[in-house]
Amino acid sequence: MLKPDSGIRARECLLSDILTPGSQLRMPSYQRSYSWEENEVRELLDDLLNATENVRFHFIGAVVLVQMQDNTFQVVDGQQRLTTLSMILATLRDLEEDPAVRADIQSLIGDPERTLLGEGAVWRLTLNDVDNPFFREAVQVDGATRRADIETTEDSNHEGMQKNLKFLDAELGRMSLNTRRSLFTAIRDRIVLVRVIVPDWDGGYEVFRVLNTRGKAPNSHDIIKTEILQQANFTQGEASQYARDWLDHEAKLGGGGLDELLNIIRHLYNRNAKGKTANIFSKVVLSKTDPKVFIDQELPRYVDAFRVVLKGDSESGELSELIRAPLNHLRLLDHQQWRAPAVGFLYKYPDNPETTLRFFKLLERFAYAMMLDHTTANSRQKRYNKLTKLILEGKPLFEKNSPLYFSRDDQKKIRDRMTGRYATFGQRRAIALRTNAALENGEVITLNDDATVEHVLPRSVPEGSHWLVTWPRFQTRRELCETLGNFVIVPQHVNRRADRLDFREKKKIYFEEGVRVFALTEDLRHRNTWTPEDVRARTEQLVEILFNAWFVDLE
Repeated sequence: MLKPDSGIRARECLLSDILTPGSQLRMPSYQRSYSWEENEVRELLDDLLNATENVRFHFIGAVVLVQMQDNTFQVVDGQQRLTTLSMILATLRDLEEDPAVRADIQSLIGDPERTLLGEGAVWRLTLNDVDNPFFREAVQVDGATRRADIETTEDSNHEGMQKNLKFLDAELGRMSLNTRRSLFTAIRDRIVLVRVIVPDWDGGYEVFRVLNTRGKAPNSHDIIKTEILQQANFTQGEASQYARDWLDHEAKLGGGGLDELLNIIRHLYNRNAKGKTANIFSKVVLSKTDPKVFIDQELPRYVDAFRVVLKGDSESGELSELIRAPLNHLRLLDHQQWRAPAVGFLYKYPDNPETTLRFFKLLERFAYAMMLDHTTANSRQKRYNKLTKLILEGKPLFEKNSPLYFSRDDQKKIRDRMTGRYATFGQRRAIALRTNAALENGEVITLNDDATVEHVLPRSVPEGSHWLVTWPRFQTRRELCETLGNFVIVPQHVNRRADRLDFREKKKIYFEEGVRVFALTEDLRHRNTWTPEDVRARTEQLVEILFNAWFVDLE
């Protein structure tokens, strides 16, 4: 029985068989950038050295290629390994003293003396349009790795590539000349791979999805980017430009941030869709909007909105500082479900600072209430989904029946919860730092500030401590230790020094000359005792202040 021809050809070969003179491997212009870090480079180098020492072959997995009409090959899978191997070869070349050996090594990198159709040297490997100029200058050109004047930019991955080059130079530089030459021989003659040639990119992408190679798995946004650019049917020039734009988005948000944003966008399009974002993004989002419109018009606005959410840095003219305050309070929370409605609001209402300020003040209150009153992610998510739906449908947000407002009964439950224990570090940090901002002369504390929560009564009281005199009952200590009244805010080094000291000794450290004193700590300056009665009374005072900031001042 004849089997259908898939068009896929797979063959075992040596690395030198695909880096042979005249061969050209190219990354699609919209391919993800080089992303390996030092630990992955070290692992590959260790494997190669092991193969060198034991004179054996080393298998590096599959390299998936699409053969183009001009007899070049587009690399679907294998970029990280091939790029790193080129970096190792380039470093070995530039450490080599013998011109003949240098030429042998360079032959796996390119044919710099040969021209092709008047376009210059023929190189074995060409990266995407953003990475390739740096790769040529810092790696492929003879002597490149010895140069110290090649600059990198913050909006690219080139700094990571340069760090890996420095690592390789240090590791290979401490080896003997013979060891380096033996390593080159192993790379040339004993690296084995499976070369998979597919008839088109779609086939290559399917193979790429199912193969389990040692290459670094792509982020969700890498996969989604490829799907968008494929579906949009861009020309090569358009794809190149949008690939650059995509790197700009990644530079603004970070790879993880871009992954999270795409997950939020998927959620905004369909809050009930199940499955990993990379697997269902096309069905949920791209089926409802034109891919060109999405990448050209929608995505940049979403990126700008999410950057405000991530950085807590609104640019809204005179109201910017006021809007940053609730944003930074939100960023303190130990859950992130508030981010979807925040992004949805900023996307839908980008140019109304007054409305934005009001919304984020109410969203901050709402999110803290969710932390206090809804202990499970599912119960919180239902409330957030209701709010998000309201935003996307353009319905009134500031009427009393909006999810952003609370009934008298709900307010009472929230206030009662505010006087209780805070079980997790994230909850303690959020409530203490938010309370600090509500106090007279208080200030908004961001995640970047050197500020942490200190328990005045220690969570663990040592034997023989004076604390056992004023707090003899374990149940009382357990009940009050993690309530708001027992919290102060101090710099990290003060927290470490104070630890389980007695109250008077802690106070000396809190108020040492040169130590930053936060508003939540200031009222201890003139206190001489720290008893259960002191903590209960202080808890009530602080809760009243914060509750009024949320439910009196905002009403």
